[in-house]
Amino acid sequence: MRRDTRSALLDVAQERFAIDGFAGTSVRDLATAVGIKESSVYNHFSSKQAVLDAVLARIDERLMAVARRFGVPLGDPKNAVPVYKMITLEQLGAAAAGFLDVWLHDPGIVAARRVLTLEQYRTPEAARLLRELTVERPLAFQAAVFAELIRKGKFRPADPEALALAFWGPILAILVAAEEPGREPEAQRLLDLHLEHFRKTHSVGASRARGRRRP
Repeated sequence: MRRDTRSALLDVAQERFAIDGFAGTSVRDLATAVGIKESSVYNHFSSKQAVLDAVLARIDERLMAVARRFGVPLGDPKNAVPVYKMITLEQLGAAAAGFLDVWLHDPGIVAARRVLTLEQYRTPEAARLLRELTVERPLAFQAAVFAELIRKGKFRPADPEALALAFWGPILAILVAAEEPGREPEAQRLLDLHLEHFRKTHSVGASRARGRRRP
């Protein structure tokens, strides 16, 4: 029951923080929404800030789970190389489409994005996590993956960090643009276009296959 109450508090906190912000949500609001006394909240969290910290940690876990769900291995970039080496353009497009759908429509992810966007200017931890999730972590991971693919001769020689920027920068811009109502179909088209262009431009196998198709 204790764990269920803690989870319920986190669910409510994520929802309320996304709508009213951290400052606009009180511990009493959280307690009332869950159906417990305000004092009972402190059986699970030492403060409202501790609730936010737990919400941010859960957001991080949720986004990492989404990445794994679409076949993107995390942790050691070397473990991702076999996946990137063998994945077809169709599989890459399907994974990208699935991630775009989750980014725009999964209630937990949508609420998480709102929490991080609202709280980045007030909470250093939220700003750090938003920066890590959307910029630093993807760039570092992709740079390591591309370095390994280049070393194995699967990608043409290039600066791995520059490749990571070229790969992730447009994806991040597309994800942001897709948040505008009615832009999802165009965002999906641009995402497919970007992935196809990047793969054909930098993958050695794609370049050779393209060359063999020429008369």
